[in-house]
Amino acid sequence: MEPTITKTVRIARLRQTVADQLVLGLVTGGFLGTGLVIEKREAGSIRFARAGGVSRRVPDRGELLLTSESSGETAVECRLWCAGMNLRRLMFSALVGALVATVAALVLGWLIHWSIPLGVLVALLSDLIGRHRQRSQLRHQIEAYIHNTTYLKAF
Repeated sequence: MEPTITKTVRIARLRQTVADQLVLGLVTGGFLGTGLVIEKREAGSIRFARAGGVSRRVPDRGELLLTSESSGETAVECRLWCAGMNLRRLMFSALVGALVATVAALVLGWLIHWSIPLGVLVALLSDLIGRHRQRSQLRHQIEAYIHNTTYLKAF
């Protein structure tokens, strides 16, 4: 199965130092939120998963791939699988669409064949906006954490 989100960040630090800092961020909850546990750590990768249920605002599982480049930089590729977060977003969009269709039919007195397509349209728009917002927030959070952690540890 393909990851939901993939983000690569390049930083001018040694791979082992970056790996230790990322493991610390995963354990303390500073990386993507609390409730993540490390499943496996190898020389070039760290795999983690969510320990709780669907209602959390963290990905289901993820993988951090660290590669050293010839310029001395380390490339950190973060892959996230977010099925639980997507299910939560879809349920919210469906509720918003149903509410709009109900209000249009009962309060405004619209016919059913007008109010239901409006509710479907609102649900689809709500899902598209939510997906874009969720992905941009996760990408920004990944990039900011990696840059801030390595910047603070450089001193």
